[in-house]
Amino acid sequence: MELTILILLLPFLSFLILGIGGKWMSHRTAGTIGTLVLGAVAVLSYVTAFQYFTAPRLEDGTFATLMPYNFTWLPFTETLHFDLGILLDPISVMMLIVITTVSLMVHIYSFSYMKGEKGFQRYYAFLSLFTMSMLGLVVATNIFQMYLFWELVGVSSYLLIGFYYTKPEAVAASKKAFIVTRFADLGFLIGILIYGYYGGTFGFTPDTMSLITGGASMLPLALGLMFIGGAGKSAMFPLHIWLPDAMEGPTPVSALIHAATMVVAGVYLVARMFRCLSPMPRTPCILLAG
Repeated sequence: MELTILILLLPFLSFLILGIGGKWMSHRTAGTIGTLVLGAVAVLSYVTAFQYFTAPRLEDGTFATLMPYNFTWLPFTETLHFDLGILLDPISVMMLIVITTVSLMVHIYSFSYMKGEKGFQRYYAFLSLFTMSMLGLVVATNIFQMYLFWELVGVSSYLLIGFYYTKPEAVAASKKAFIVTRFADLGFLIGILIYGYYGGTFGFTPDTMSLITGGASMLPLALGLMFIGGAGKSAMFPLHIWLPDAMEGPTPVSALIHAATMVVAGVYLVARMFRCLSPMPRTPCILLAG
């Protein structure tokens, strides 16, 4: 499980290499680097999933929740602090498989589909950034880390939808997607702040003492505001208006963005926060994980 950090680092390094040095590379070289890196990430994800699901279960028959990496970034109180790390449980491990598989297929298909396009290297750099953002979102150890990668997904969507920046339609579509989802993410951020203040933590399980002292009454409001963020990413009514215009980007990008918004961002947020947010989260998590 110690190699799980490479699942995030490899696509980020690919983004840096292609973004900084891509203009000196041929299309074949840039595409090969991006695809091979994603292939390695996919292999690591499958190995991680195999190790996780074949490991001995807990005494109650459930899968263990593992944190191979976690460190405090900004401490506020004993329970309230910003952490960065990697969380492995049945939900996040399965989502690693979904993301890397879909993204690898898009990388392979794009190698021929985007052949000869101006900005080919830039395209693969943005794909790597998008993939890293999605992977960081699903392995987040807390809601604040999830929000950081959530915004990176939004930035990546903006860059990919507006890939053909010489076309006014593509520029308008990228701006529309970015602005609409930013309104939704404002509700998400306010919900996180309310949750952190009244829940006493940014973790996925509220602090028990904070709930006893009155924080429980504010959690439905916090969750409702967080759901607005998921509604924006998943293009639910009335925040659906950006999705048709997203087709202005390259066709493989549309497939990747739709998979990311519909599956990773929206569904994962609901699965993580609304099924696992309770004083005893293990039982509903078992139901979701099967």
